[in-house]
Amino acid sequence: MKRSLYWLTNDLRVNDNTALTLASQSDKLLCVYVVDKNWFQAGNYQAKPLGNKRWHFLQDCLTDFNQRLLALGQQLYIVYGDTLSSLTNLCQQYDITDVITTRLPGTYENSLITQLSNRFPQVTVNKVEQFTLFKQDLLPFELEQLPTSYSKFKKAIVDTVISPVIPPTIALPSPFKNMPSPTIFRPQWLPDTPYQETTLGFNFVGGEKSALTHLEHYFSSDLPLNYQEVRNNLDGWDNSSKLSPWLGYGCISARQVITAITDFENTHGKNKSTECLYLEILWREYFQWLHYKVGSKMYQFKGLAQHSPLTSFYPERFNKWCLGRTPYPLVNACMNELRQTGYLSNRGRQIVASCLVNELSVDWRYGAAWFEERLIDYDAAVNWGNWQYIAGVGVDPRGGRHFNIDKQSALYDPDGAYTAKWSAQDNNTNQSYQTLDSVDASDWPVSNNSLTHDSLAGDNDS
Repeated sequence: MKRSLYWLTNDLRVNDNTALTLASQSDKLLCVYVVDKNWFQAGNYQAKPLGNKRWHFLQDCLTDFNQRLLALGQQLYIVYGDTLSSLTNLCQQYDITDVITTRLPGTYENSLITQLSNRFPQVTVNKVEQFTLFKQDLLPFELEQLPTSYSKFKKAIVDTVISPVIPPTIALPSPFKNMPSPTIFRPQWLPDTPYQETTLGFNFVGGEKSALTHLEHYFSSDLPLNYQEVRNNLDGWDNSSKLSPWLGYGCISARQVITAITDFENTHGKNKSTECLYLEILWREYFQWLHYKVGSKMYQFKGLAQHSPLTSFYPERFNKWCLGRTPYPLVNACMNELRQTGYLSNRGRQIVASCLVNELSVDWRYGAAWFEERLIDYDAAVNWGNWQYIAGVGVDPRGGRHFNIDKQSALYDPDGAYTAKWSAQDNNTNQSYQTLDSVDASDWPVSNNSLTHDSLAGDNDS
């Protein structure tokens, strides 16, 4: 008898879910999502792996997915605690023969699977490839020979076949007997901050239903035809597809997005903007395979480079950057939007990342970790890969990017409307932020006690 445990991660959907299709072939099935305690604890870079905005979005995703499972005669069993211990206990308790999960590039997830396999050598572990656009055995090169730049990758995979979207699962095997009934159990370490809609920014609702609705809305409009012209705008719901939050948690797949782009082009014609949308998915794809290849190097100070960057950690500078209190009004506006909404335009992300690394000389990993906590569309490979790109320790052949903030302001906020919008709730003026460092009598930089991490918890042209 095939007794399967399907460990859900970034695949919270019924449509185009190969792992769920495999799980449907079991005799008994347990669908599990583990909410890990470590997600809510600050790590080495003064940030938590999961902030409040992402947590609320994730809860939407879990609720929606559970409703879809209930319609198929199943339910989502949410466990709160340590991931490895939780999966180990469930495998023992229900005499699991098969573990099914989506293969992810993250070193943490792969380490857990390895440890679980070592504890249960008799259990078959199925790591399903569906988080990426391509399957590894279809790539026209070995993983170790992954092209060293995105442009080379793009040329190399031009003829690579994308697997078609598979239909949704229509039936699932019954759950195990004596399963614990769903209870509203909230461990003390779980954040209880109520959800607050933003009045200035965008509000995203998690889940496959919202994802499919938004996908349909975007590609039933003319917006894809104008994407290239508006993609660098700092503000506006229509300046990008806004699909990234749902892609991150697997409420929709990259294949579904590519299919939508292709269908749109077949109906409306292909232009530079629709091609640009496709290339954005390829950027995401490249970073996933890069993560698979380099593993933990994705998180190391010198990244993929031979030498470490000339940056350090200045607590006061970092805290001012997080709080939007730097000498740069545009950067402050961007950081205020990120902190209040959990979202920031791609152009805004590049500007603030460049500022932290180049103007403030702060270790890029602190910025990457802050984005991980705050961005609802956080994707490990994309986030850390892009930060390496800016810091000059990644795949950029030019050795990093330095954005001139005055020029960026003139190009993308010429009338100051964006800066004014996201500075309006700040009672202080930007003039009070001109001093970057506090100094002691010997002129050595010291940290500002009024700007601690605890105070934060509440809240291509160069």
